[in-house]
Amino acid sequence: MPLVNSEKKKTKQKECYIELASFEDLTRMACAQHPKRIYSFDLDGVCVAAITMNLGNTHAVMYAPLPKNEDGSRYISYKIDDMKKESCRITDTVSNGVVSAPIIHLKSNITYLEIVKNRDEIPDVFNPIELKDIGSLARLTYDPEVPDESELTLYAIPVNDTAWAIGHWMMIDMDESYHLFYYITCDAEPVMPFLRYKHDSMQEPEFTDKIEHGYMYMPVIKFKELHPIFGFDVKE
Repeated sequence: MPLVNSEKKKTKQKECYIELASFEDLTRMACAQHPKRIYSFDLDGVCVAAITMNLGNTHAVMYAPLPKNEDGSRYISYKIDDMKKESCRITDTVSNGVVSAPIIHLKSNITYLEIVKNRDEIPDVFNPIELKDIGSLARLTYDPEVPDESELTLYAIPVNDTAWAIGHWMMIDMDESYHLFYYITCDAEPVMPFLRYKHDSMQEPEFTDKIEHGYMYMPVIKFKELHPIFGFDVKE
């Protein structure tokens, strides 16, 4: 009986840049759950801060302009303040009681990979899957096998002038890796930074800007515009 060659097809690795809606979205992405490294560098004459994510054969660079006069700072500090709202500061030291994300200042390009923008040239494009309701989206982020390591981050994408997709991305790793974006559609831009939910309650999830004890909070990261990597077919 012949052996089946299950080796993955090798695809040339490429890089794409995706702009976030604001520096606050970048901070929330870097600190609201698991602290991540932040890289600062010059992009088309603008000093930006970025978080990188590897999606199989695509190096995704998610960035936002760095506030003026902060291109030499060393950390972003993030915490929930006395008003139960998120608070972020750019600092030079690590402090107790806050989440600190280190800023690494780059002199060279962030990688040596080819930068692509066209959907047909991006190796890893998400497959959008629409959900029926916001409760399904909230429950999707909970992994009963590893409840303490569930990834709760949600992403908000402007699909067109009137609609936003808010969702959660996941990966299925088979002979090839498939990237899925489970989402709901909203007819208005989300303005609150968190989605609040409680598993043992009949209360529907709701967007909020305050953190209170007893709930699960999913940080919402907004993108500035629709990028081809998300897989939505939008007419020009």
